[in-house]
Amino acid sequence: MRAWLAALAALGLATGAQAQRIVSLSPFLTEAVYAVGAGDKLIAVSEFSDYPPEAKKLPTISNAVGISWEKLAVLKPDIALIWADSLKEGDRERFARVGARVEVFAGRRLDDVPRTLREVARLTGQAGDPESARAFEQRIAALRRANAGKPRISAFLEIQHRPLMTIAGDHYMNDALAICGAENPFASLPGVAPEVSWEAMLARDPAVIVGAGSPEGEKAFRERWKERPTLRAVRNDAFVYVNGDHFYRPTPRLADGVEALCRGIDALRR
Repeated sequence: MRAWLAALAALGLATGAQAQRIVSLSPFLTEAVYAVGAGDKLIAVSEFSDYPPEAKKLPTISNAVGISWEKLAVLKPDIALIWADSLKEGDRERFARVGARVEVFAGRRLDDVPRTLREVARLTGQAGDPESARAFEQRIAALRRANAGKPRISAFLEIQHRPLMTIAGDHYMNDALAICGAENPFASLPGVAPEVSWEAMLARDPAVIVGAGSPEGEKAFRERWKERPTLRAVRNDAFVYVNGDHFYRPTPRLADGVEALCRGIDALRR
């Protein structure tokens, strides 16, 4: 750690320095940079950085396989924004060797959205509290108030059908369910995206099944579940489907996803 800090000092990358040449190593961080008005400082992004549309015009320097260190060295960024779950051993030192400071973001809970926006705004020298952060907090607070007194309902959150998988633990998707007065019966399973057996699904028999993806994928989502007619949610046609662009990334658009989720669950609450 001491050697890494010394390398940063030699490069003039003091921790308080404002970023002028940014690379984003996650789509949600790309979106955050644009959301605080610093998109003009982005010089490269990760694969699937597709929002806003301007992001698709930038060079791609990372994907699920890894980072293109050769491209990174040529671009000479002064800061790299990276998702904590994707940071690998030795990455900090490699970034330091190409002259880039690393800033790591959690992106795991709902509260991480405004926290990320404020930190990105600070790093990029944007004045004042970002409107995107305040607007997100206000919308989420309004949803909490609107759903606070409603009866709780069990809702299974599907992120993959074959094999059947959900989201567990402290995660913004489970936070979203809680705001809407629902709870994932498998939230206590170990891991982030555990597999769920069909036997366990039948035993818990949730009242609602939630899915997310492209709008044109909703029909297929519903059709797959019709193969399990013994489930209460299937018998009652109790499905909620949310636009994946508004639900799978911890960005300002997640507020749209939580609003849609709450509307859908509320319509099924009996």
